[in-house]
Parts: sequence; structure tokens; C-alpha cells
Amino acid sequence: MQPSVSTASTVTFATSTPLNLICFAHAGGSAALYRRWIPLLPDGVNLIAAELPGHGTRRAQAVHTEWRPLIAELADDIGQRLDRDAPFAVFGHSMGALVAFELCHALRQRDGRMPLWLGASASVAPSRRKVESHWLDCPRETMVAKLAELGGTPTELLADADFVDFMLPVLRADFHLCGVYTEQSRASSPRLPLECRIDVFTGRDDRATAQSADVDAWAACTQGEFGRHEFAGGHFFLEAHAAAVLNTLTAVAVEQ
Repeated sequence: MQPSVSTASTVTFATSTPLNLICFAHAGGSAALYRRWIPLLPDGVNLIAAELPGHGTRRAQAVHTEWRPLIAELADDIGQRLDRDAPFAVFGHSMGALVAFELCHALRQRDGRMPLWLGASASVAPSRRKVESHWLDCPRETMVAKLAELGGTPTELLADADFVDFMLPVLRADFHLCGVYTEQSRASSPRLPLECRIDVFTGRDDRATAQSADVDAWAACTQGEFGRHEFAGGHFFLEAHAAAVLNTLTAVAVEQ
């Protein structure tokens, strides 16, 4: 299936469809990433900005370094928060895209719940992940260099040793999860593609998603429709283009 490529950056909303929108942040990020989305949401959309253990408001909890217990915990939490009769959509940025994808499979396996839509931002397809197993014990300089490469973290913070030391345990755990992820290892048995539409969002200057084939491979993750959307910017293009992402979500919701 050939993806549709969009460069839209403006948005108007018009939907009354009741919808839960579950969002996951990038490695080292928190639910605070999505606070600015609240005034942009159309009526009838309930934002569930999920917080991973060890992040943001759950900072006191231990971070996960293995996928299966993380997804099991999230599926328990999200499953209890979802209205059984209300449709839901899931969105994730970078590492959050992998979390979102795995959550969709977990909810379907547990009780047959299936999302209306999956939005994957700043991430190559699960089948195209490269294994990197060095993050848990990497030197702090290696982590700082990676953060500088990705952008999104102010230079003054990267130069602040106290800040880096404070964030290092969470960053190491999250980058480890991303590095050891393979779709096959997440599942105990072969699983069918999702049924929902998947839309993928990337920044034109993001080296992490520079290979189009690695991004387009998301199309094989669903039996439904697939769309691809490109924007100006690097790995954290989402900061400037949240409205366009929500426009895509709303258009899909209206079509149902």
C-alpha cells in the first residue's frame, strides 16, 4: 500500500465523537509533553496522557528495563481507565510509538479492545528497529552526545552535570528499551496485524527516520489504512506541529 504524504500544518476541528486519546512521550519524557494539546482538542475527545513508571509524576517509582512487565502494567492501568463503550485512539512519539503499538496489541489480546487509530511519531517501523544493547551502562558522555544529536534538549541543560545525573537512570532505561526492542521478541506467539488505521509522522531533518522504507514499513503493521505525514524539523518536530497531528486524528474520527 502506498502511503499518503501530507505536509499540512494548520487545523480546524469539528467533531462530537466521544473518543479517548491515549498518548505516550519519548524516551526520558513525561505526560507533560501533551498538556499543550488540551486546548487544541475537539469536543468529545478525552486526553489520557499516560505516565510511565519512573517518569514525571511517577518519578519515585522504579523504571522498567523489560518490555513485557511494562506493557502488562500499562494495559492494566489503561484498561481500567477506558470506558468500555467508548472508542479510543493511541498516539506515541519516538519511544512512545513503540509503547503505543505494544499497548494496542496487549489490549486486543486481553479483552478484544481495538483502537480506532494509532499515531506513530518520529519512529521507524517495529520490524526495522536496530538492536543496541549498550545503553544501561554507557558513559554519561555517550548519552549526552546522543541527546545532542536528537535535539530537543537545551544546550545549557546538557552542560548541567546535576541535570544529566538526575535524568541518567531514566534515560538509560528508556534507551535500553528502545535498543533491545524487536517486534518478534515482544510477542509470545505470532500475532496478526492491527485492524486500525495507522498514521506516521516524521520530521524531514530527523536522522532517526531518514530512510523512507523504514518508515513506510509501518504499513505492514495494520490491515487497515496507512498514512504518512512529513513536517519541517528534526526529531522533535512535534513541538511545532501538534495541531496538524490532531487534525489527522480528528479527520479519522469523523469518518467512523
